[in-house]
Amino acid sequence: MSPQGQLTRKSYLENKIIFVDGFVGGGKTLFCQLVSSLDKVEMWVHRPLVEQVSGLYAHKNIDLNTAVSLLNCCFDNEIYCQALLRDQNFRHFDHSSVFKFPKKSEYLKRVLNSNDLELFEKFINEKRVLHFMSHGITSHIEPIHKALGNRLIFCRLMRCPSSMYMLNHLARWSKRWGNESRNGMMCNDINGEMVPHFILERIDEYANANEYERAIIMLEEWIEEGNKAVENKKYQIIEVPFEMLVFNPKKYIQKVSSRLDVELSDNVLREMRRQKVPRKSLDDAPKSSIFQAYGWRQPEKHISAKDQIKDELNEMRGYLKSNMMKRVERLVENYVSRYLDFKL
Repeated sequence: MSPQGQLTRKSYLENKIIFVDGFVGGGKTLFCQLVSSLDKVEMWVHRPLVEQVSGLYAHKNIDLNTAVSLLNCCFDNEIYCQALLRDQNFRHFDHSSVFKFPKKSEYLKRVLNSNDLELFEKFINEKRVLHFMSHGITSHIEPIHKALGNRLIFCRLMRCPSSMYMLNHLARWSKRWGNESRNGMMCNDINGEMVPHFILERIDEYANANEYERAIIMLEEWIEEGNKAVENKKYQIIEVPFEMLVFNPKKYIQKVSSRLDVELSDNVLREMRRQKVPRKSLDDAPKSSIFQAYGWRQPEKHISAKDQIKDELNEMRGYLKSNMMKRVERLVENYVSRYLDFKL
């Protein structure tokens, strides 16, 4: 196709957009809630289309121009809809509900205002910030960065691969992705086995693995391929290790607030108390029926992050094959060396 025949679409708006990327069970909800409490930042939302476009580009199903044009359409439309509070979640008990927004009084005023133009202009003039939660797209960041440039603030929420909660979560989802309408995951169909789009280097191995092996392959792929994106300084990715976040939340919130040029207000401090951070131990989270349904339990005693990682590794040895266990141990060793302030 000649250049004159290529459809394109630029972005017309300049609002900054925050991404908090990570795996299911990795602690994204905690960090998203804290980020949402910053001045000018909107409640976090999950928009599968962004992940789908990034995945299509990563697998060379579309070119960069197409991916960027689609994302420009998506981001501009999202800004307009967010200004009017269209497409928002008003289910009271959901984690992404507007009722969980730390500054919900702002939304009450907005939803009662019938003047569309006034709401949109106010959103633009106040330089409100969109806030997306995403799943495992750090290595797919190129079209998002190309579309947004210096408007992008990309956070990568990490968690030690020893986490049993995260491993169980991933194993369950590996049986659902590509097999139901509940999720929007783009997949490779390998002889009837659905391989999620964030798997690029281990497609055949994933297709032939059981659910727990798939969980480990996902962690391996996401960590190692994501590390390559982090090392590319043009993306300016903010890394947030969960094991450090829960004990020193201000350090990581300030990494985001400094990029927005805002201070930590009382809203942030109140949300920290709601999320029980700083915590006495990694799992000392607020009670949640949603998290309990996925296997989280209130700790009976508080132990150090180091001891918890050791306990989790010992538990894994009871049911993982030796070859997969060695891969987990290597991931954990590299993770601890990269992010944590102790040695196992």
